[in-house]
Amino acid sequence: MMKQRTRIFAITISIATALVVLGLVSRNAGILGNAAIISTFVVAAPQLFISYQKFRSFKEMEETFPTFLRDISESVRSGVPLYKSIQNAGKTEYGKLSAEVKRMAHQISWGMNVEKVMDQFAERVKASKRLYSAVKIIRESYLLGGNLADTIDSVADNSNMLEEAQREKRSILSQYVMLMYAISIIFIVIVVAINRLLVPIFESTSKVVGGQMGLVNPCSSVSGVEVLLCGFLEGTSTTIFGLQESSIGSYYVALFFYMAMVQAIFSGLVAGQISDNSLTAGIKHSLILGGIVFGSFSIIVWTKLLGV
Repeated sequence: MMKQRTRIFAITISIATALVVLGLVSRNAGILGNAAIISTFVVAAPQLFISYQKFRSFKEMEETFPTFLRDISESVRSGVPLYKSIQNAGKTEYGKLSAEVKRMAHQISWGMNVEKVMDQFAERVKASKRLYSAVKIIRESYLLGGNLADTIDSVADNSNMLEEAQREKRSILSQYVMLMYAISIIFIVIVVAINRLLVPIFESTSKVVGGQMGLVNPCSSVSGVEVLLCGFLEGTSTTIFGLQESSIGSYYVALFFYMAMVQAIFSGLVAGQISDNSLTAGIKHSLILGGIVFGSFSIIVWTKLLGV
């Protein structure tokens, strides 16, 4: 998994570098800005997806781990040694956990002792504190010669209780997750309201006083680093939303769009932290909210609700 992740990272970095180089060669600030943000997504998206897949795998392992322990416990109670019980369990399907159980069974069949097999299994799943602690407890009980079956049953019961508590927590906090979605949608509504109600007032004020105050395009008179920022914002509006370059709308639509995207991404991460106590779990919420923001802006710009 680590080698695959490193290979994907190297490939995406190469693609991102090529895009940035093309943006530099074009000598267009808008193209360069869009190349930079696309490059960021090219590099970050696969890594975030891999992290989320790993998180989901461990969650599925935690859900099926008590079933695996029950099977081991019943086998040990019937007089079967622990090593043989693990080998027998390797023939049963446990979802994502099956690959690890089969790996342990194969290691035992090669002559590796149970203690070392369990140590290596604990290291592979140490990203999950629940699995890591459970395996270590069972290993110590096996070495100390206690009632192994009772210990395994106790660990399985505790794992079930933790899983049920986690489900109950997600159920209770689901309303707060929905609140994060509502905040993102309300933000878009506020943007449209500002555009429809306040922008015309500012424009009128600007015209009455000869353009000395009110709403103007900040990119109409810039220099230095500001040129790159303005080119990036206007490039986004013209490329993605098809607005006229150098208009007031091309600046403010892009500004509002990126503000909404930042808000959506962090709201999604907060939602993941609330529901699953993990920022990684929030990646899916961030992707969903990001899609909602992009789709909403595309629709409201197309329907002339946004853009001046």
